[in-house]
Amino acid sequence: MATLADEIARTLRAHGVTRIFGIPGGGSSLDIIDAAAKADIPFTLTRTEAAATIMAAVTGELTGAPGAVLVGVGPGASSATNGLAYASLERSPMILFVDGPASTMHQHFDQQALFKPITRDTARLEPDDGAAVLDRLLRAAVSAPEGPVMVELTAGDAMTEATPFVPNSPAAPKLPSVDDVNHAQEMISKSERPIIVVGLEARHHAESVRAFADTLGAAVMTTYKAGGVYPADGPGFVGTITGATGEMPILGKSDLIIGIGFDPIEFIPGKWPANFPPFLLLGEGSPANPRVTYALEVTGPLDKTLMALQTDLKDSGWAKTGLGELKSIIEKIYTPDAGGFTTASAIDVLSANVDHATRVSVDAGAHMFSTIGRWPAVKPQGILKSNGLSTMGYALPAAIASALCDPKTPVMAVTGDGGISMCVGELATAKELNLDITLIVMNDSALSLIDIKQQRQQRPSLGVRYPSHDFAAIADAYGWKTARAEGPDDLKAALSLSGPKLIDVRIDPASYGDDMTRLRG
Repeated sequence: MATLADEIARTLRAHGVTRIFGIPGGGSSLDIIDAAAKADIPFTLTRTEAAATIMAAVTGELTGAPGAVLVGVGPGASSATNGLAYASLERSPMILFVDGPASTMHQHFDQQALFKPITRDTARLEPDDGAAVLDRLLRAAVSAPEGPVMVELTAGDAMTEATPFVPNSPAAPKLPSVDDVNHAQEMISKSERPIIVVGLEARHHAESVRAFADTLGAAVMTTYKAGGVYPADGPGFVGTITGATGEMPILGKSDLIIGIGFDPIEFIPGKWPANFPPFLLLGEGSPANPRVTYALEVTGPLDKTLMALQTDLKDSGWAKTGLGELKSIIEKIYTPDAGGFTTASAIDVLSANVDHATRVSVDAGAHMFSTIGRWPAVKPQGILKSNGLSTMGYALPAAIASALCDPKTPVMAVTGDGGISMCVGELATAKELNLDITLIVMNDSALSLIDIKQQRQQRPSLGVRYPSHDFAAIADAYGWKTARAEGPDDLKAALSLSGPKLIDVRIDPASYGDDMTRLRG
């Protein structure tokens, strides 16, 4: 007899799911874990539901197949909302399995109502059609705009004989219209100074993006989520772009902005200059952008769109003028005015001593500006970052997901003291899985990004600073190799440690305010 749990496992396997993360409850979670194990889908026990959902979301981003996570009813479900909100805003294909719904008032609330605003769809799986419903939801999760889906399942239904899963043929992608392609080609052919903004949709189309950009001879900037899609050592690379005030002079020097896979969530809010050049968007399923008005939006599979446009490209005028002026603007943004051992100087040490093919996961916080701005990502998905949600406690779970689903790519997580405090238990998860992760803690004993805003508003220093904590000692207790770094030489020496290691880097935060001013005004 094939139960609904068995059919769920078969459906997951058919959709390329290779691992489930989470913290099980006492209901259907156990049935799914058993059935998945028989289908060669292992389960990874984490310390928090939030970390588990981030791991699943990042797995979905890296593989293109849905990540999977399961949690218990009630508090387990409510604790998973942070990761689901991340996946919803930042286009991560994943599925959340939740025990329940509860049959009594104990732990009872409307779980589907909780997740509806931050998922592509929700459902309760039942034996008659559970596999078919799950198949539909998983297809929605990986269809542009990608995102999370959520299902409820009771233990009784999970162990009931179920209608078998029947695979369906995937729908053919809708190609861009000939008229749109011709119009885009006309816009590009008239441009002498095109700037390409590479966004998150382009992460699985790096070769097509690079070929298009280099043939056109365009200047190229990458969003946080697209770091490495066009390599930092590529001929057209200018730098990272966030839509901040300091970057606007670069875009203003172009005569056409071409967004490739750009999503509106990737730019910070702000007023778009009225006199800016037209914006041509080449995307797969981006929602409307309240900040940027597109002159033309061409929708379809990115690789096919770029191939169609590449047939009639000419080298742009940047070949004559060069990109030095544009690059100098970026250099000024990310060069600190103050001395001392800053995040910028620490990242320079990492850049000089760590293979640039390393994937870097970055937490939210003041350290993120210099980390992403100065790290030379050269491979697709070379940067992992919570951009739209900007959640703290992201970098370590993201690094764990990377190490599990792509063990051949070295991974380094860069976090702050606040970020690591929110997920410190996952040090145990990484150790138990024997994952080779380098974890850099930029330790300045403060929520520095909020501290800067508080200082700007001339408020008293309340609620944003911590006592100093020894994160090396904490990691040592979890069995990690550890070191403390108070300067460049210490950090360089610590990097020679083999295997998983945490380096507690004591940072001078004095430059953070100037960093933000140069970038955001």
